[in-house]
Amino acid sequence: MAFNRLSGKRLLVIRSRRDHDEFLQLVSEAHAKVVHIPVIDIEPTIESSKVTEQILSFDEFDIAIFVSVHAGQIAMQRLDEYWPMLPTKIDYFAIGRQTASFMKSYVHKVQCPGTKASSEGLLEMSALQDIKNKSVVIFRGGTGRELLGQELNARGARVEYCDIYRRVRNNEKLQLAYQQLAETDFLIAHSGELLEAMGPLKNLEHFVKGNLFSVLVPSQRVAEIAYNLGYGSVLVAENALPELMVKALQQNIETSNLSK
Repeated sequence: MAFNRLSGKRLLVIRSRRDHDEFLQLVSEAHAKVVHIPVIDIEPTIESSKVTEQILSFDEFDIAIFVSVHAGQIAMQRLDEYWPMLPTKIDYFAIGRQTASFMKSYVHKVQCPGTKASSEGLLEMSALQDIKNKSVVIFRGGTGRELLGQELNARGARVEYCDIYRRVRNNEKLQLAYQQLAETDFLIAHSGELLEAMGPLKNLEHFVKGNLFSVLVPSQRVAEIAYNLGYGSVLVAENALPELMVKALQQNIETSNLSK
């Protein structure tokens, strides 16, 4: 079986924890040796008056977009305080399949890209083409990508960001992650921000100890961040869907075996 290519491979996963993590499930079933150390904490922005205002006026929006599982979870916690029944006139969108699956516990219909789990994939959806004069709220973590809002604005929508949480580097967890690098085959970085938290490779040589590990990323955009930080061996998946991230690992291992 193709999954056996991952058997015994040492994976360091550094993204934050989530319920029913499909990627972790797939690599564990493939008998990879997985170490999961979330190096960034997710903190709800409960003190934000702007967020509270957006929650209170939620029914004034035509479209609500949730960029991550964390955005969905925290937004639903806040919305539930004021909206026991969510407005039905709003069109709900999620960037990824896992986010959409979570959201369907709260709303009947959630639209998401089929095989392109990214802002670019969402922007290609037919339901988001003719949105002139539509009011859009994007639930996200602060300092997220601006592409989605910029493009929707360009299509004539009125866009607001609801920065429902913030990402905070966990220095204690970072030290634990650094200590794994000498024993790691693949560093799994689902975002550029995770790599930036890890820092430039040249600053980690004391921990790496000459180990030649590869970095798996979900897009060419994140790959460029990896290269700029000095990571030389970078694997680029088609996108962040769990099965495609695993596929990129398998293909790399197969190619390496053939070249031996």
